[in-house]
Amino acid sequence: MKIKILPSCFILFTLLSGFGAMAQTDEYYRPDSLKPKTPERKEIPPVEKQEFIEKKKEVDFKQQPFVDRVRLGGSFGLSLGTVTNINLSPMAGYELTEKLVAGVGVTGMYFRSKLFGINSLYYGGRAFVMYSIFPMVNLIGELETMNVEVDTFQKYDARKWINSPMLGASYSQPIGGRFIKAVHFTALYNFNYNNQLDDYGNNISPYGSPFVFRITFL
Repeated sequence: MKIKILPSCFILFTLLSGFGAMAQTDEYYRPDSLKPKTPERKEIPPVEKQEFIEKKKEVDFKQQPFVDRVRLGGSFGLSLGTVTNINLSPMAGYELTEKLVAGVGVTGMYFRSKLFGINSLYYGGRAFVMYSIFPMVNLIGELETMNVEVDTFQKYDARKWINSPMLGASYSQPIGGRFIKAVHFTALYNFNYNNQLDDYGNNISPYGSPFVFRITFL
């Protein structure tokens, strides 16, 4: 009985092994389009944390406090040698609008010439307006009054006040200061230069020319 069972089991095992091998062979030779697709793994780039910085709102010009519209500075000059000229002119201005600045200043000037025997002190003040016509170009109007020495028929080395209405322009370079906001390279023309004479017909302007050039910090 046992002899008959063993051949039957052997035949059944052989048939099952053959079916398994055929199934594997069919899977191997199956076209790629019929094979089950394995899902591809997509790489997801890391999400950068975006920090949103709230932009600081610009304050309207009319809402700016008084101190933020004040400008302080001035001009100075120094020349030593046969002719000594020391000029110091502190100035203060106020921004009336975004383009218009008005202000005042005082001027002290020491002038000495060994050649002509002049040893004199000039002093006075000025009022000015500066209007920005382009971002770095300004139109400037100024009225300066100076007390100078003058020779008259009655007295030598007398003193006299002279007025100088001037008009010109400046090229400005911002420097980012709180009160000194720019340096201005200025050229002005004195419309009253030819009338600033003493009794002998000599010009008594402290600048020596109708053209006035300055470097001003304001």
